[in-house]
Amino acid sequence: MQGFPDKFNFSLILKSGGVEYSSEYWQEQCCQLYSSICRSIPDGWIEPLKLKCSEGERTDLSTIFSTLAVFGITGEVFATIILDAMKTWLEYRPTAEIELKYPDGSTVKISKLPLTKVSKFFEENPQLSICEGLSRFMNSNE
Repeated sequence: MQGFPDKFNFSLILKSGGVEYSSEYWQEQCCQLYSSICRSIPDGWIEPLKLKCSEGERTDLSTIFSTLAVFGITGEVFATIILDAMKTWLEYRPTAEIELKYPDGSTVKISKLPLTKVSKFFEENPQLSICEGLSRFMNSNE
């Protein structure tokens, strides 16, 4: 079912109450965040989920922008570009949530964290991987 290579740093899952995740409207909203990040990242890359379509459909693959895989992103890029794009995107979608899913399957509702503090933490600890940095941030704020 998943259309990602085996190795990715993490994935972003975008959700919103009352909106069907596969609706054209929601996918367009999610594509806006994807496009905003893609235009700005200097290294690494991000790609939407690709699912095989049912037999008989016009296309072989369907692109799902509400699930994004992130590859090769540093803590600095995460703090200055991805978190900033998330903050802006969430301002206009108050019922939206963004979860970060680690390769081991565990998740963190990143939209529920104080994103400005998370950005500052990564700016102060640029050597940490995204997953390690978020774990340390959450442990330091308990």
